[in-house]
Amino acid sequence: MKSKGFNAHNKYMILKHALKENNVSRTCELFGISRTTFYNWQRAYQKYGMVGLEIKEPQKPQMPNKVNKTIEQEILAYVSSYPADGPKRIYYELRAEGIDIGETGIYNVLRRNNLTRKAQRVQYSKNKAFHMKTNRKDSKEILGFFNKQEIYPGYLVIQRINFMGTFDGIGKIYQYSFYDAASKWIAVKLYNKKQDIDIWNYFERKLVYLLKLFNINITNLATDRKKEFLPYFVKGNKYKEVIEELHINHIFISPEDNTALEDMMSLNKFLVTEFYDKIGLNHELDSFAKVEGALNKFIREYNFYNIILNGHNIGRTPVEAVLERASQNNVDLDTLPLWILALINYSRRGEKSEQGRL
Repeated sequence: MKSKGFNAHNKYMILKHALKENNVSRTCELFGISRTTFYNWQRAYQKYGMVGLEIKEPQKPQMPNKVNKTIEQEILAYVSSYPADGPKRIYYELRAEGIDIGETGIYNVLRRNNLTRKAQRVQYSKNKAFHMKTNRKDSKEILGFFNKQEIYPGYLVIQRINFMGTFDGIGKIYQYSFYDAASKWIAVKLYNKKQDIDIWNYFERKLVYLLKLFNINITNLATDRKKEFLPYFVKGNKYKEVIEELHINHIFISPEDNTALEDMMSLNKFLVTEFYDKIGLNHELDSFAKVEGALNKFIREYNFYNIILNGHNIGRTPVEAVLERASQNNVDLDTLPLWILALINYSRRGEKSEQGRL
């Protein structure tokens, strides 16, 4: 009797026989089934009971890499505009657009259209009389959510990665920045190896902790869509998990979207002139760890002492703007951790001493 001829009761009795005889090989030989079949039945019974032994209708094979026509057109449109990019780069770009397709699926589309090689894609792009229209939003539509009449800490946060340069005795420095448009508050994390960049780990471990501390939610999160760093924002599913868990409206913006990036780019220039350009002049900064510690101190002083010169929080410091929002959200500031209270009190004493000298 072939194994497929057994019903659930037959399978159960065979499993019971093997248990009673304590000999799987002899049971399989007796009933004419393979050991593989026996153990498949055993696992199915252990997991689902008698239901697991029921004969199942054969299912159509799943084809995870099959791509529908709409997505295929998106891929071809991208190739038409950026023929130098291969499957991996196309994968990251489409994921940034919210198009969920694997790298293998993209490769299959390219192979089906004879576009697996760069030279083929370049020729394909040249032969196109016009670039296909895609579902991508232009910058004005993307930034349409930014309502300047409704601006508060957490309303619009921008994140980006920059390569800050190679420094003697220290090596390369990559900087991840997290910038709040309303309070001008900034957080940074440095990396000295590109492969070590882990955005969402830092986001969860450090930034989400601070947001919960001050009872501040991120409404809109804009990620700078620089090609060389895009993979570090969309690699894996972690970013989707974080965004969905925190109910954040997340978008990617291009460097050309100066409306959203202008303030952050100005702040980045400030960091270059006031900190990075001075690393070589400070002989104590002779290691990556020391540079990172010094930058954290620099950023802390910026957040606590820098006076905001424009916008809704003009005249305040970034921390004052954040604390005001926290108070509006019913946070009892006296219950904040001691290290934060110490910094706040220290900054207030510094302001008083400054006023006394004026």
